[in-house]
Amino acid sequence: MRFALTALLCKALSIAGKLLGGGTDLPGKIALKMYPRVMKKLKFDGKVLAITGSNGKTTTANIVAHVLRENGYSVVNNELGSNMTSGIASTLLCACTLGGRIKADYVVLEVDECYSRFIFKDLRIDYYLILNLLRDQVVRNGHPDLVSTKIVEAIAAQPEMTLILNAQEPISQNLAGDNYAVYFAMDRTERSTDNCVSGTHDAKICPRCFHEMKYEFFHYNHLGNFACTHCDYQSFHPDFLATDVDFENRTITINGEQISVTYNTTFNMFNTVAAAALALTAGVSMEEFKKGVATFGGAKGRLDTFDFEGRKVTLMMTKQNAASLDQSISFVLEQAGDKSVVLFINNVLYLDYKDISWLYDVAFERLHGKVKNILCTGNRALDAAVCIKACDFDSRTLHYENDLSKIKEAFRNTEGDIYILAASAFGHEGKIIEELKK
Repeated sequence: MRFALTALLCKALSIAGKLLGGGTDLPGKIALKMYPRVMKKLKFDGKVLAITGSNGKTTTANIVAHVLRENGYSVVNNELGSNMTSGIASTLLCACTLGGRIKADYVVLEVDECYSRFIFKDLRIDYYLILNLLRDQVVRNGHPDLVSTKIVEAIAAQPEMTLILNAQEPISQNLAGDNYAVYFAMDRTERSTDNCVSGTHDAKICPRCFHEMKYEFFHYNHLGNFACTHCDYQSFHPDFLATDVDFENRTITINGEQISVTYNTTFNMFNTVAAAALALTAGVSMEEFKKGVATFGGAKGRLDTFDFEGRKVTLMMTKQNAASLDQSISFVLEQAGDKSVVLFINNVLYLDYKDISWLYDVAFERLHGKVKNILCTGNRALDAAVCIKACDFDSRTLHYENDLSKIKEAFRNTEGDIYILAASAFGHEGKIIEELKK
C-alpha cells in the first residue's frame, strides 16, 4: 500500500508539473522523502540500460532509446536528462504500475556519474555504458580520478552487470574489475590530431603506474590511442570499432557495416559507436541499429538553428564543462564561411555555483584568426570577456553585452553566421532566443 500511494502521488505531481511547466525531478524527490527505498520495490520485465560519462550521455541515451523505438520496442527513458536519484525515481515511478512493475522491453537511463553509486544500490542494472571521464563542473565533481572512485562503488553494487567501456579513454577504460566488459573505439579520422589541442588533458600519466602516457593520436581532450611508456597499459583492442568516418557524407562504418547518421561532429560520431556497442550487446541487431540511427534527430534542447535578420544562428547547449565547450569550438571551426561566436555564460542557477575558473580550461586561442567576433553575454559576460582578453583577443574582435534587452544590437555588430555557445548549465538559455526572435 505504501508503494502504491507513493507511485500514485509521483504520477499526479508529474502531470501537474507538466501542466505548470515545472521540473522533472520534484515528483521523485517527494516520493523518495515519503519512501526512501521506493525504487528497490520496482520489478522490470525487460532489460535495464544505464549510460553515464562526463560528455555525451544525454545524446547517447537518446540515440539508444530512439533506435529501440524505431524498431518497435517499448522503451522507458529520461530523455530530458533528469539523471540524479530524484529524476530517475520520477521517470520510473511514472512508468510503473501501482504494483511496481515496469512492462517495457527496455529501460534506458542516463545517470549522473557521481549519483550512480546511490541509484545502483536500489535498481537492477543489466548494462552500464561509461562514455568517458573528463574534467566537468569541478566545483561539484572534483577531478575525473575522484569521479572514477565513485563509479567503482557503483559497479561494485552490481557484480552481474555488463560494462561497455571506452577503449580510448585511459581513466574509464580501467574500471572493469571483475565485471564482464566490452569495449568500443573509433579509428583515426581526418579531424584527429597528433597533439592534444583541447584546453584540458587529464590523462598525461598512466592511471596504473603513474608514468608518462604517449598518444598515437587524439580525437579530443585525452581520448585517442594511448600506451604507457613504462607498463603494458594501453588502448584495448575494441569489440566495436568505427572506421572510415566520413563527415561530409555523414556515414560511419562499425565492425564493417556502413551506417548513415544525421550529424557530422566528431563527438557524435564517437557517441554513435558507444550507442552501437550498448545496443548490440543488449540484444539489438546491426540492421535494427542502422535503421534507427539513420533517423535520429538529436537531443532535445541541445541544438537549435534559426534565422536572425537574414543570418544563420546556431545555438549549442554546452553547459559548464570545458571539454564540451572545446568540442563546440571544434564544431564552429569546422564550418565554412565567415562566422562569429557568442559565449552565453551564466551561473549554475539551481545550485548557485558562481565559479567561472573552468573557463580558463577552454582553448579559446584556437579561434584566433578564424572568427570575426566573439561576443560575451549572460550574467557572467564580464568574467567571460576577461578570460577571452587573457587569450590576446583585441577590442575589434571582443565585445560584451550583459543586458539581454540590448542583445539584438550587439548581434548586429558581429559578422557572418552566429554560433551561440550556451555554457550556462540551466541558465535559461531560452531567454536569448526569445529576445532575438521578438
